[in-house]
Amino acid sequence: MAASKQRLLWRQLPAKICEAIEQIAGATVVGAQNCPGGFSAGLASRLRLANGDRAFAKAVNGREWPVEAEFHRGEARTVAALPPTVLAPRFRGSFDDGDWIALVFDDVAGVEPAQPWMPAEFGRVIDAMGGLSAMRAPAELPRDHPLLGGWADIAADTVRLSRLPAVSAWAAERLDQLVALEIEGVAVAQGNALVHFDAYPHNIVLTSDRVYFVDWAHARIGAPYLDLLILCTAPAGGIDPETVISQHPVTAKLSPRTINGVLAALAGHHLAIGLLDVPPAMQPIVDTRIALGRSTLHWLAQRVR
Repeated sequence: MAASKQRLLWRQLPAKICEAIEQIAGATVVGAQNCPGGFSAGLASRLRLANGDRAFAKAVNGREWPVEAEFHRGEARTVAALPPTVLAPRFRGSFDDGDWIALVFDDVAGVEPAQPWMPAEFGRVIDAMGGLSAMRAPAELPRDHPLLGGWADIAADTVRLSRLPAVSAWAAERLDQLVALEIEGVAVAQGNALVHFDAYPHNIVLTSDRVYFVDWAHARIGAPYLDLLILCTAPAGGIDPETVISQHPVTAKLSPRTINGVLAALAGHHLAIGLLDVPPAMQPIVDTRIALGRSTLHWLAQRVR
């Protein structure tokens, strides 16, 4: 997936934000390597410290990017509440002056999974995801599911509705069915498990011996099978999602209706965003949402005749 825009560089941060990050990291920054992927509007950089240590920092100006700043604040609350057994980089702390919000983590020297999937890497990821789904979510996490649902919004918006056939003629012909399915999908997404809710390959880092899930801005309390279904909708391919869900313990006993409802709700969310008008700087996000929505619908169409 394409990166969102030219990221903010370390040298472009206000001095007080650099100082705050260095205080959290525990040493002066002597080198910074920007991370090109992802969709945040702000800094996302691997930092080399004067004491020989390394850290990862992200930061955004909330006056310029208020939505992204709230995502950062949500992530700060989430990662502070995660138990140490969760496969996530260790959180060192955050800074928030009401405008700027910055988060600092341990740096993980790893890579994103290859796309299309390599079977061995995919096996490692779904094994790790199985452990994640077995965890009870911290009580501090929200129970709402804002990343599910959107077909009703599309149906009520004449502009987005007019654009839908060009993106998916299949969905345009079955809009009423998709609206009904996504209501069921949101309902069955309730639960008590820890759900990353954005478990796509660009939010996974592999080292030689571990799998890390990063970017916890959207984590929620929900059904234990959500992350696996989300992962299987990624468009890069290399796997048969039906084989995965029929064999994985967390999804093997789910009813077809449950799976279809969640897939409909996921696709609706992606396309409700993907069909919007946005500033040019945000166009890569819209393009990615359309790609995710189409890949999810492709799977759903094979299940719903």
